[in-house]
Amino acid sequence: MSVGIPIGEPGVVMHNTSWRHYVELRDADEYRNTRMTFDRGELELMSPTRLHERLNFLIGHCIIAWLEERQIPFQGCGSTTFRREDLQCGLEPDNCYYIANESTVRERDEVDLSIEPPPDLVVEVDVTSSSIDRIPIYQALGVPEVWRWHNDTLYVLVLNADREYSVVSASRSLCGFPIERMVELLKQRNSADGLTLVREFRATCRPDGE
Repeated sequence: MSVGIPIGEPGVVMHNTSWRHYVELRDADEYRNTRMTFDRGELELMSPTRLHERLNFLIGHCIIAWLEERQIPFQGCGSTTFRREDLQCGLEPDNCYYIANESTVRERDEVDLSIEPPPDLVVEVDVTSSSIDRIPIYQALGVPEVWRWHNDTLYVLVLNADREYSVVSASRSLCGFPIERMVELLKQRNSADGLTLVREFRATCRPDGE
């Protein structure tokens, strides 16, 4: 199916879009690598920048290094599309992980968020302006924790008892994760290669004495 919508930066916004049209676009082969955000009729299509992908790569590898070194079972789901017709919303996170609920979805090739839990941790890398605020969508989906990278700062948002996000200083999904060290290393991305940065971070992750 050819829809003929040009995608650029920061993105293309379509108003008064039906759920059916969103699903058709999302499932079209030509938009497989396009990020889409749908929120009650508003649809934004974006193509990631090189900076976005570099940061996303490094954050993802740091998270996996921590999980591996601490031997924490997890399931990484990357930029899987999560959508719920009843809530009229859908999107692809930059990265996401099942940790506490890993065993719950282990046997699922596809997850139905209307009956199964959302990812325990979602990563959002914001380097360009978006017309649709994605945080309320994660709130509606019930995602417990969102890491938002913006202006070389990592914000950890945790869903509280009132189902609202609060900014906290430490991760609850990855207890003890050295956030400040990761941020420090990511700021060195233009002076060191990715292998060096991830190796240095991995050394931080090892339990004392190992």
